[in-house]
Amino acid sequence: MATSQTKLLQPLFGEGFLDDHAGRLILNPEIAIVELVANSWDAGARKVEITWPKVEKGYFEITDDGTGMTRDEFESIWPELNYNRVQRQGHVVNFPDPSLELKRSAYGRNGKGRHSMFCFSDEYRVKSWKNGFACSFQVKRSHGMSPYDIRLMNHDPKEGHGTKISCSLMKNYVEEEAVQELLGSKFITDPDFTIHLNGHKINLYDLEEVEAEEYAIPGEGKVRILKIDSKQRSRLSRLHGVAWWVNKRLVGEHSWKGIEGVYLDGRSSQAKRYTFIVEADLLRDEVKPDWTGFKNTTRANNITHLVTEYIFVSIQTLMEGIRRESKKRILADHKNEIQQLRRISRLQIGRFVDKIQKNCPTMTPRDLSQAIAILTKMELSRSGYDLLQQLVKLEPNDLDSLAKILDAWSVNDAKKVLDELQWRLELIKKLESLVENPETKELQTLQPLFGTGLWIFGPEYEGVRFTSNKSIATVVKQILGTDVEEQSRQRPDFVISPDSSIGFYSSDDYDENSEVCGISKLLIVELKRGGSKITQTEKRQALDYGLAILKSGKISDSTNITCYVLGADINQHDNKISKEGDNLVVIPRTYSTILRQAHTRTFNLLEKIKESKEIEEETDSEINEILSQKDFEYEYDDITVPKPECED
Repeated sequence: MATSQTKLLQPLFGEGFLDDHAGRLILNPEIAIVELVANSWDAGARKVEITWPKVEKGYFEITDDGTGMTRDEFESIWPELNYNRVQRQGHVVNFPDPSLELKRSAYGRNGKGRHSMFCFSDEYRVKSWKNGFACSFQVKRSHGMSPYDIRLMNHDPKEGHGTKISCSLMKNYVEEEAVQELLGSKFITDPDFTIHLNGHKINLYDLEEVEAEEYAIPGEGKVRILKIDSKQRSRLSRLHGVAWWVNKRLVGEHSWKGIEGVYLDGRSSQAKRYTFIVEADLLRDEVKPDWTGFKNTTRANNITHLVTEYIFVSIQTLMEGIRRESKKRILADHKNEIQQLRRISRLQIGRFVDKIQKNCPTMTPRDLSQAIAILTKMELSRSGYDLLQQLVKLEPNDLDSLAKILDAWSVNDAKKVLDELQWRLELIKKLESLVENPETKELQTLQPLFGTGLWIFGPEYEGVRFTSNKSIATVVKQILGTDVEEQSRQRPDFVISPDSSIGFYSSDDYDENSEVCGISKLLIVELKRGGSKITQTEKRQALDYGLAILKSGKISDSTNITCYVLGADINQHDNKISKEGDNLVVIPRTYSTILRQAHTRTFNLLEKIKESKEIEEETDSEINEILSQKDFEYEYDDITVPKPECED
């Protein structure tokens, strides 16, 4: 009988494995160059020499004086994918000369940085020397059994320590000046780490994006502050922050300590872009013996605190443009909702974003956008009704009483009322442009506008007590039957017929226990099409609606019903108020009459308050810019911020 032998299958590496594994390290030359130098940093090097070609396909070499590797060390480290540097060597960098009082944290974590040479060529060489011997290896991209092959080339005696990596630069070439700017802005903030590019030492003062200024500390002297903008963020965040130099030597490590959490987070893109160097030789007596920081003395704490505050102000100025653009991006997603806000609400939204950006720098654009959406909805539902109720009860000529009210108000109170009044004037203006036009057919647009402006019908409708009533609308729909248009389904609290739109607004009634026990008052607003004339027929129809509602059982016998019938014109003998019993009233009015009365009352109050309080209008420039643009779209680099849903 035949027997089968189980064959052991080995996984293979696809041709694109290394691209996925190393990612941008072998796709972006700027990232690759930084990673290669970071490897020298982690190896305890104090000097790095780079030969960079003038043209593509030239010779590229990077040599350092770090600890180097023996043959056994190289063969145990280089072939291993996801090499755990922290587990094998720890967080702290080991220097070739242990007697040096230098402290440095390593950047390496997973060993992917070694693949950076593949960004420039599919084949490179590594030569490393240590303990009297040098070993040379050839590393070449491959696939199948391994993503790259390693071959020993030489193993010869050599004194000293260090590592050299080289290749013919076959792809992803960048100009020498760009390499100088890139490395200078990221590494030479540590004076114990020097980089030479094509024989020239890169200095801070060779960089374009370095600004120097002196800051005088009262009673102490001056410190020199260098500000470096690397133009783009880097994942090596520890290369950024505030670096303190004393006698051209780094004290401690780069850090945002004292600023991080207040304005910058070390993980943020801004923090990974900027560096400040403080040359503070006046603190030479305050440095700890091991140079890991400053002593905890009153003098040291006072000086570092003052300098940190000065840098904080510089950062705020530096970030002003960035914050403004970020603010506009987020506000653009809420343009439609912000347009509905009163002016003071828009100003408050703008100030809210400004404070969040300054005090909560780690908040993501998505979270800030959601916060704006919530605040916008709150502002949409907010009004100055409580203060206005004091005004609407005044007679037009009662200036003495108005003066007393204004004396008791703060300027902020007055601004709230002015904002409400200004919004009311804009609403009236909008209605005036629609109601008289015979071509205005969108009654479902008019009705919501009147619904937000019930104060138009008199002081008793001030406040938020009146809300739309769907159940009452259902009664009238049953009366009209087939005359009700399908559009009524979109707003069940409205009744839309071929020649009118009817809205129903009610306020609750309460018993002696302050519990809702029914409807106290019902307001019916019937809007006739532009150009229509109100006659006895329209008034009678409104009475029929009221009687039907009384009989429906939806309200009590004590409920007061007021029905306004609005049209473009009224016959002279039909403009009188009609009543049915004690609780049902029909009031016919022309659009022009009721809007003119509302405009006069509102405009007079607005001008008197402005004059009394000497108030000038304030606005938010970014919000004004967003609202003035017809099409304003932004895309985020990493996320998509959903537009908030707007409630009806």
